[in-house]
Amino acid sequence: MLGSARDVSEFQETLAAVPDDDQFWKEVRAQFLMRPGLTHMNSATIGATPRPVVSAHTDLLWETESDPQNQVFGAPSQRMEGVRAKAAAFLGATLEETALTQNTTEGMNAVAQGIDLRPGDEILTTDHEHPGGSVCWEHVARRVGAEIVRIPMPAQVDSAAQVLDLVASYLTPKTRVCSFSHVSTITGLVMPLADISELTKARDVLLVCDGAQAPGMLDVDVRALRVDSYASSSHKWMLAPKGTGLLYIRKDVQDRIRPMFLESGFGAYTASSGTRSIATILAHGVAMDFHDAIGRAKVAARCSELRVRLRGHLDEMEGLTVLTPRDEALCGGILTISLDGGDYREVRRVLLEDHGFMLKNGKAEYNAIRISTHIFNNEDDVDRLAETLGGVLA
Repeated sequence: MLGSARDVSEFQETLAAVPDDDQFWKEVRAQFLMRPGLTHMNSATIGATPRPVVSAHTDLLWETESDPQNQVFGAPSQRMEGVRAKAAAFLGATLEETALTQNTTEGMNAVAQGIDLRPGDEILTTDHEHPGGSVCWEHVARRVGAEIVRIPMPAQVDSAAQVLDLVASYLTPKTRVCSFSHVSTITGLVMPLADISELTKARDVLLVCDGAQAPGMLDVDVRALRVDSYASSSHKWMLAPKGTGLLYIRKDVQDRIRPMFLESGFGAYTASSGTRSIATILAHGVAMDFHDAIGRAKVAARCSELRVRLRGHLDEMEGLTVLTPRDEALCGGILTISLDGGDYREVRRVLLEDHGFMLKNGKAEYNAIRISTHIFNNEDDVDRLAETLGGVLA
């Protein structure tokens, strides 16, 4: 563990000494392990974990197995609480509001299971949610007789006001919960959650957030967002080991959101959480250190900068339409395009198998491809993708 901390510290010292932004991002890019010929632009599905975190995770697995009883249940396990404290700071929450999970789905399941809904209560969500943020409500609705109301989201959103008008028009006296993604997995839309909270709080409606796509792409502050709960996956944009996530439940609503998982408290290891993967959780903390070494705001700006550059190319290209909003306040590091012709699956396959670009098949009805830009990408990746895509479409 000490070696891993030293790795991040040395990385931070290296960054502090670089002369310009170009060298800065070259040093960051050098920390990743992607094989030659692969350009990974799909952090919205799964991130790439950097060297210091991989090294930490590996060392910690060896350390754990050298003395399993004492490592898992003895003093070393208390280090997990230090990770939980880092997680609280990463989200802008307090320690007693923050839990460590395995992924967004686990967090969303816990929240949905912990709310006392009754027959006829309405859960307001959208038709653009990821299954990990919607299956939980389907289960609860069947079990208790609640109803799910899905807002039909447009393929293209022009403004925050358009979203707010939609949400307001679907709220009813029966609405008990609003459940929205912070960043849409479909189009990359960043939902105006703080504004939506004005609508929900006035009606005493719980505002639940699927934050799978945001931490590590955006500089998240749950206080500023004014959400009641926030579940995220750290193995996406946070670049943490696979199977890591965070869950925030606002202190003032913890009497209304009471998951079985947290019955014994928010600690990393409790009677209700059970045994955890200490190595994975501690390496999760190193991933947060890695982001802090760069600067979370700087990471967010870089993700957006590359997405803006890519959009500049694609806006001039025939054969496609960009679905991601043009308003910068509604964007992050995801860019989704709808192809005017051809088959999105075939185009994506050719881009991967013939040119090495790892992208994501988008929503079938939009004939879409989703592209993610992260700190291990650079301007050359973006320019080559645009040029290659143009050739494939032609």
